[in-house]
This record gives sequence, C-alpha cells and structure tokens, in this order.
Amino acid sequence: MNPSRTRPAAPSRWGVRAVALTALLCAACSDNKPKPVDPPPTGGTDVRAELLSAAGACMLTTARDFLPKATALQAATVALRDAPDAATVAAARAAYHEAMDVWQVAEVMQVGPAAPRSNPGGGELRDNIYSFPLSNRCSVEEQLVSKGYESASFSSSLVTRRGFLALEYLLFYEGAETACGPNSPIVAQGTWAALSADERASRKRAYAAVVAADVHTRAQALVDAWVPEGGNFQKTLATAGPGNAVFPSTQVALNTLSDALFYVEREGKDQKLARPLALRDCASDTCPELLESQFAGRSKQNLRLNLVGFRRIVEGCGADYAGPGFDDVLVAAGAEAVATRLRQQVVEAEAALAAVEEADLKEALAQDKPSVQRVYDDFKGITDVLKTDFITTLDLEPPAGLEGDND
Repeated sequence: MNPSRTRPAAPSRWGVRAVALTALLCAACSDNKPKPVDPPPTGGTDVRAELLSAAGACMLTTARDFLPKATALQAATVALRDAPDAATVAAARAAYHEAMDVWQVAEVMQVGPAAPRSNPGGGELRDNIYSFPLSNRCSVEEQLVSKGYESASFSSSLVTRRGFLALEYLLFYEGAETACGPNSPIVAQGTWAALSADERASRKRAYAAVVAADVHTRAQALVDAWVPEGGNFQKTLATAGPGNAVFPSTQVALNTLSDALFYVEREGKDQKLARPLALRDCASDTCPELLESQFAGRSKQNLRLNLVGFRRIVEGCGADYAGPGFDDVLVAAGAEAVATRLRQQVVEAEAALAAVEEADLKEALAQDKPSVQRVYDDFKGITDVLKTDFITTLDLEPPAGLEGDND
C-alpha cells in the first residue's frame, strides 16, 4: 500500500535514500495485511488476553537475551581492568555495544519490574541500568576523583553515577577535561587537575568494572522477576483481571503496556531527536551535545533498535513480527485502518533512519540536517497515531504528562 503521507520532492543527494525508502516500504507491504500466522481475532476480550500473554513472554525473552550480554560485558571490563591494552579496550567496547543492542530493544518494554515504582508492579530496574535522559557526567568524574565506586554502598548511589551512561563515558571518552563547573570540589580544590593521565585511566577502568558488575546484577534481577520460578511477573501480566492485585482488569494491564509504547514519544521523538535538532531546549541551529550517545556514537543505532522493540509489542514478537500484537486488538475492535496506518508509520521511520548516510546522527546533524529532520517527522507520524486513533479506539488513557502535548 502507498504510505499515508507524502513528502516534498528531494534534492539530488536523496536519490539513494528514495530507493532505500521504496525498498523498505515494499518489503513491508505484507505488514499491511492480516498476518496469516496469527490466530484470527475471536473477540475483543480474548485478543486482548492473547496480547498480554504474548507481550509478557516477549519481555521475558528480551530480558533473557540481555543477561548473557551483561555477563560478557562484566567479564570484558574485568579483563580491561586487569590487563589494559588495545585488545582489551576493543573487547570491552564491543561488549558494551552488544549489550546495548539488546537493551535498546528492551527500552520500549518498561512494564512491571523494569518500570518506575509509580507504575503497577514497578520495580525500577530500568533506571538502574540505563537512566537516559537523566545523566550527569560531572557526577561520574567526581566519583573518579573520590573513588566513590569503591564504596560498599555504591550500588545504591545516584543512578547517574551508574548504569550504561556512566559506562559509556568510562569506556569511550579519552579527553582530559572535566565537565564539572568551578563550584565542583574537584575543580575548586584542584583534585581533578592533579590526577595524572595514567592514574585517571586506571581509575576509569576500575570504575567501569564496578559499573558493569552492577548492570549484571540488575540484569539477573530482571530475569528473576519475570520467570515462573522467580517473581513470575509474566503470569501476573497474562492473568490480569479480578483477583489480580497488580492488574485488577485487562484494561489496566493494557494501559500499562500502552504507556510503555509511548517511549517513542517521550524519549524517542522529544529527547533523542527534537533537542539535538534544536526544536526544543536549544538556542543554536543544532545541539549535537544533546544527542543520546555522546561517546560511543550509536544514537542512530539506538533509535533503530527502539523501533524493533516497538514493533514486537505492536505487531508481534515472533520472526518477522509474527504473533499477537496491539494491531490484532485494533483489528478486533474494527479499526484495521488504524493498525495499518500505525505499521506504515513505523516502516517510514525505519526507512528514514536507513536513509541517513552518515555513521551517526552527530555527523548527520553537521552534514545533512534535513535527513535527521525526516527521522523526527516520521517518529512524529508514529506518535500522532498513538496519541489519537490508537488510544481512542482502545479506550486507553495517555501517559501522565502527555495530555497537553499537542506537537
């Protein structure tokens, strides 16, 4: 089917990108048809229950996929700490990328154990693993000077001192300056400047090993919270209804699942794209310093993987996104056109990301800002559907804080 939105004619450098967009849209034509491997909808209540069960299984699978990556990352940072050389640096960075590849899929699955404590069944594990957009590089550098990472209470310290954001800085940043201002003790007292380059590098390696170990502990806790032999949150989600203390109705559980999808609005469109594009919170033409991945150069990759996680809940978690998804619930509610439009918008966003020729968004902002703007526009296309026909059709409540967002 043709995309529901048209675009203005592109300049000549967009020839390759137009081909990429056409290919991706054509490859996704099957997404606009009922998926033959899905069971036919048998009624709103049954289809919704199937979605909850499938989504829980998907989240457990994703958590299980992440755990061995976290294990490998912990081992790689220990090896780097104990025997630093070019090979162990490269191995630790590669392990970071592999772990983040899985985690960025999970970012759109913040339900139950991963969700904030204010959410039903929230265990706040996600923020302890990856606190984006909450970050504080100065806080990490103050820990380097004080060796606060050696404290027995470090695992309960501020999330901005731990998790993947701290680890990205520790593994990838090679500069000598600090982000701390003159009021920071490490600047005012000269303790940062007093650190030799070798001592600073040694402490970064030791700190990285501690952070990676903490991430691994949280990864194990996430799996334990979902598995039947542990917290069995998979069953909690699948059995929403009377007698369920966390989800007293199917609708409450669906709202929680829907809230997780709005990651593409809050963190995706608004944080990862609008701010670097200077559409908000930026007084310059662009603000690359506001990109998500400041040191590892994976802002584009993260967005691509966020869409993978989104599709696994919206369309299905099986191969080629087969299986029960929110689109089946929309079809059962008589809104197949809404399901089709939502799938099309995601395909367009994937195509826009694929059409960014530069290695990452930092380079693209400098060399071809319109290509990043197109990614933003297509993410907005997704969220426009989410905020209107999607939640209206399924009688869902928008997440807190989005009610007045009309952009």
